[in-house]
This record gives sequence, C-alpha cells and structure tokens, in this order.
Amino acid sequence: MGITKVDEKGRILLPKEIRRKIRIRKGEEFLITEIDSETIILKRFNAKQMIQELIEKARGIDTGKLEKEIEEEGNKVAKKKYKISD
Repeated sequence: MGITKVDEKGRILLPKEIRRKIRIRKGEEFLITEIDSETIILKRFNAKQMIQELIEKARGIDTGKLEKEIEEEGNKVAKKKYKISD
C-alpha cells in the first residue's frame, strides 16, 4: 500500500509496486465504483473479454425452449392480471 496525490487534472498515479504486482499495463481500462464518501474500488475492465464470455454463454442457450418459457410465463401473468381461469 502506498500514498499518492491527485494532480491538477484529477488523475491519481498508482504506486509502481501495485502496478507491477497486479500487472497493470498502459491503456488498460478500469471500472470505478464508489463504496462510500471515502472509499472507491478499481476493477479491471476488459470489454472485449466480457463480450466474448457473453457470446460463449449465449451459444449454450436453447432459444426454442427460452421462447416457450417466455410464452408460458406471459400467459400466467395475463391470466392472473385478467382473472382468467383454466
């Protein structure tokens, strides 16, 4: 852990030891999340990898089964909303 400052452009320099330890490279993107008024979290963000993972997950989806489940659920909601019995 180290101490750093915010420069005039609002940038924060991560200490060299941290950059080396977690292998941060120039140009990498990070998601910044505010926990509270004094705490933030930086999480490595790789859009290309995220999209590739989503594509892989989508390949395993049975779209016919999904459409049938959506229709069944829609019918349940409509029957309940309009008080239709079987």
